[in-house]
Amino acid sequence: MIYWTRTVYLDHNATTPLADEVCDAMVRAMEHTHGNASSLHTAGREARGLIDQARMSVASAIGCDPGQILFTSGGTEANNTVIQGVFAAAGKGHVITSRIEHESVLGACQRVIALGGEVTFLDAGSDGRVRVEDVRAAIRPDTILISIMHANNETGAIQPIEELASVAAQAGIALHTDAVQSVGKIPVQVDALGCEFLTLTAHKIRGPKGVGAIYWRGKTPWIPLVHGGDQERGLRPGTEAAHQIVGLGAAIDLAMRRMDDDSARLRRLRGKLIEGIRSVWPESRIHEAPEGSQVPGTVNVAFCGKEGIRVLAGLDCHLVSVSIGSACTADRIEPSHVLIGMGISTEEALSSIRMSMGATTSAKDVDYVLKVLREVLQNDPEGFGYMDPQHLTEERIRSEHSFLIDLRMPFERLVRPSLPGAKEWSYVGFERRMPQVPRDKEAILICSTGILSMAMGYRLARSGHPKVRVIYGGYDAWHAQYPKLLAKLRQKRDAGEQGA
Repeated sequence: MIYWTRTVYLDHNATTPLADEVCDAMVRAMEHTHGNASSLHTAGREARGLIDQARMSVASAIGCDPGQILFTSGGTEANNTVIQGVFAAAGKGHVITSRIEHESVLGACQRVIALGGEVTFLDAGSDGRVRVEDVRAAIRPDTILISIMHANNETGAIQPIEELASVAAQAGIALHTDAVQSVGKIPVQVDALGCEFLTLTAHKIRGPKGVGAIYWRGKTPWIPLVHGGDQERGLRPGTEAAHQIVGLGAAIDLAMRRMDDDSARLRRLRGKLIEGIRSVWPESRIHEAPEGSQVPGTVNVAFCGKEGIRVLAGLDCHLVSVSIGSACTADRIEPSHVLIGMGISTEEALSSIRMSMGATTSAKDVDYVLKVLREVLQNDPEGFGYMDPQHLTEERIRSEHSFLIDLRMPFERLVRPSLPGAKEWSYVGFERRMPQVPRDKEAILICSTGILSMAMGYRLARSGHPKVRVIYGGYDAWHAQYPKLLAKLRQKRDAGEQGA
């Protein structure tokens, strides 16, 4: 049975819905403030005033001086700026980080290695927390930076930043913490943390995508990644996107006002969700830190004996959005680097999903998710899976072992032609046509966006078809991957029709 009675978004750690008041503030800025903040005239001063106000909001939230805040395009740029900037200023040296960091930190550290530096990647404990003694033991005379996140994006585990800052200070080393998952969710005060750098972003706290910030205490020199302007004291040149920065300021103000209430509510919902999961699937394992070291709202759970990607697909069919930390490669799924970095087995990591709640999550949402979860886990179709658009090659499309179905809404025939080589079926009567799908072929379903094909593919697999694959992102994603192939296939099809 597929319920489809509710849409539930449980992926707030990936991004959050834009808050109405944040949207309103941004619209006002775009409608009424059009000046360049670097200009001296009235319009420019108005834009500068909005940016300064947002800067004060961010500074107030984390307890620093507004002059210590620099705006960026988001957390990824902020993390790269700090790590690469400190290394560039030093010219050489050693960096300490962990294996459970966000990809932007890991990627920046790989860049340090490429430029001749050295990096130590530390494992975390089974509770998802980096061990202070491991960091202390990794320090060398040439260590120039320690970069450890404040709260983990997959498990919600809060790291011992205060203790790490003490270790770093004793050794005269700068500490950077990626606080993207903690600012606005739990109290974050830079003086209490003791960090030299802190990075954050807006879209994790109901703000817009494309804007973030760096806190810099001001003691450790660094070289900016971008050059050619005096904006942000010359440390992040480029005309400021005033409306985006306004959105960050409004979002952080809202988060601070609601923090206590949201935190208490999310802790209750998290407990309710975990209790329900254990009832539905007693073999489940929760990957979490001890009480008091866990961000409210994040549940990372291994459904032992199941594949996480299938659980995600089943929930998605019921319009429940969750995530997996695994990465899809050509022929297999790689387990989450975070869970592997915690010492969790590959098998358990591949059975895990993350459910992250936020300001829009209700108790009724949790009730619905548990109801759907029971259905998905107890009636999991063995043959269902996703396919990356890049793997739908010409050879696969033309293969005698493939049965390609292009699903359509009634009006879509006017929007785009069908994929050459595919059966064009309406989703309305799809269930009646399912018996026509050969059981000895790989059924590949595609639609414009991937939503209809996902739902219908799940139904096809539930009917007993042994191998059903749904294209991630649908026709649009595939076309973006293979624009020339589409034209080639159409030419061959048209030539065949003319020859006939």
